[in-house]
Amino acid sequence: MTHESVAVKEFLCLCRDLREVGLQIEVQPGESQSLLIFAKAPKDLLVAKVYKSRVKDYLYGITDAVPEIGNGYFEAEDILSVYHLVSWSKENGGAGITPGLGKWKNVKSIFPIHNGPVNEALLKHLSTQLFLRTADLDRIRNLFGSKVAFYFAFMQTYLRFLSFSAVTGALAWAFLPKYSFLYAVVTLCGCTVFLEYWKIRQAELCVRWNVRGVEILKVNQHKFRHEKIIVDAAGRTKYYFPRWKTIARQLLQIPFFAAALLALGAVITLVFAVEIIISEAYDGPYKWCLEYLPTLLLAAALPSMNSCLEFIAAQLAEYENHRTLDHYDMSLTQKLFGLSFIANYLPILLSAFVYIPLGDVIVPQLQCCLTTVLGERLGRHLHNTSFRKDTDRLRNELIALTITGQLCDAIQEFVVPYIMHRAKGWYSAYRSYRSLPPHLSSSSSPPSPPSALLAPLGETPSSTPTGETTKAAPAAFLRSVRQQASLPRYNVQYDMSEMAIQLGHLALFAPVWPLVSVGFFVNNWLELRSDFFKICADQQRPHPVRADGLGPWVAWLDTLVWLGSICTAAIVHVIGGAEAGDGTLFLGRALGAAGLQSWSWWCSLPVTIWMGEHVFLAWRSAVRFVLKGMGSDQVRRERVQRYARRKKYIEELEAAAGVPNSGDHGGDSGTHIYDSGLEGAKQAEVDRGEEVGIQLIKTSKMSKQD
Repeated sequence: MTHESVAVKEFLCLCRDLREVGLQIEVQPGESQSLLIFAKAPKDLLVAKVYKSRVKDYLYGITDAVPEIGNGYFEAEDILSVYHLVSWSKENGGAGITPGLGKWKNVKSIFPIHNGPVNEALLKHLSTQLFLRTADLDRIRNLFGSKVAFYFAFMQTYLRFLSFSAVTGALAWAFLPKYSFLYAVVTLCGCTVFLEYWKIRQAELCVRWNVRGVEILKVNQHKFRHEKIIVDAAGRTKYYFPRWKTIARQLLQIPFFAAALLALGAVITLVFAVEIIISEAYDGPYKWCLEYLPTLLLAAALPSMNSCLEFIAAQLAEYENHRTLDHYDMSLTQKLFGLSFIANYLPILLSAFVYIPLGDVIVPQLQCCLTTVLGERLGRHLHNTSFRKDTDRLRNELIALTITGQLCDAIQEFVVPYIMHRAKGWYSAYRSYRSLPPHLSSSSSPPSPPSALLAPLGETPSSTPTGETTKAAPAAFLRSVRQQASLPRYNVQYDMSEMAIQLGHLALFAPVWPLVSVGFFVNNWLELRSDFFKICADQQRPHPVRADGLGPWVAWLDTLVWLGSICTAAIVHVIGGAEAGDGTLFLGRALGAAGLQSWSWWCSLPVTIWMGEHVFLAWRSAVRFVLKGMGSDQVRRERVQRYARRKKYIEELEAAAGVPNSGDHGGDSGTHIYDSGLEGAKQAEVDRGEEVGIQLIKTSKMSKQD
């Protein structure tokens, strides 16, 4: 069988599966001998699919509102329903199209088409706002779904916190001494308040966007391998994989990160040592260029090492056998975040806790080692004069890894993709032009697909007019879709990982350079808008997947702030406590040359760390208690509305049964009963919802994939 016949067979199978679920399709030529298949759900099918999704939310307690029949309340709800029709398995009512897997290995991607006018209007509006309002976040949710909207909501909350941190950082830089203990305490207190407030804000948005607990409705990804199928008492199908096996497989992360720490740590430490020797002790020829040699070697070695480690991380994430695609993406991204954690923080930690306190001892030892290795002829250029530490090295290291790093990230995220995309478009157009026959080379439109691909299923190409499956689409629209098809897929987890690394820099190393928060504020104000522009222009439109928050990222951020309480206490003790009157940092010889005072100073370091950690834990508990006591207006309103709906339902039942009115169900006693039995009332509401939902939709299969 020729490649062309195989391609035709796969194409016809794809069209058949899409039509079997009720979708209308249209075929247009793409770039580089590819085809674009447009899928559209008829109005009746879309209304039914949206309603079925609402009923499912009602059955599982995601929302307490009785489902209504109609189109989606917003654009993302309609798009999500169509995506489910295309990507869900046939058992769940979809076409089962899985790009790159199984028989769909020739399907490159599935993506919704950008809504250009709405994107431009929203981008123009965001560019005029200093801070985003909740209504602006609603518009982002309506366009891209709650998973992306939660990232922008976090960015907005983080930006508000950075406005406070930038002011305190500027004041600390202007009026407080270096490595100020007061500024370290203020920064950690601010980070704690920010994270605890974000937890409440996240719960508030879950209620506002009706996504609280939506994770229980996620369907299985196609790579998930279950061991057995269980049908519970309610008739719901569950795909079972032992929890202990999942945990055992996830434990493989421990040796993976240990090996990554040894590999990356060895390279970074070696480069760090060579760099110190060249900059501090070398006094020979070509010093001006040898100073940059370690950095160039590190830049050349890290990409290869990171690629190898990222490949292993991807294999581990797949081996963990995550049930949903969201969990797989989160697991992979967090492994990559761990690698970034090592690469970003290890150089600063080496400067803070090795170079500055122990440089007098380590550098002479390194000089002796290099003299032995290089010989007397080359070793004579290593002078053995009294070693003097570079007091600005730690600050310069932080600047290089934050401000400079963010500039490089911006270039990699926007400039490089823009250039590569334009170059790829020009090259594709050139190839298409060169592949045309001479008599068609003057035409600017791509060639039409073969007639065999345009024939509806069950008919021969000769008896089918081309116009039945393809229509004259506007040339500008086709160019836009072809361009979107060549763009990379947007993954919000990568942007969230970047923000987590940034918050870690602030929590762990803020006293080193107080102005770092000012740079973060300016960067994030631009980042929030540039990320939206990136989604609209340089990335495929993300599927409006629903999520009930940031997931495990909140725990990671909590861990970073906790580590910040330890790290900042140690930095202030090691460096700030050794300030001399002339502004020079000195600690004597740490291994005994300084006498009893040096030993007492080192022995007090664990005490400082212990006190800093426990003061932080006490402060976090106090902030958590106060903020939880304040609560959220959105959550309180939702509780009142839910109580009112239940009260009305009980009154209707009493009226239908002829029961005399028992009086007001509200008041203090009613409220007390509701508050104390909230979980039971919620379960009763879910049980009633199952009966109502089954009577309304009359379906034989409403199973949850688990």
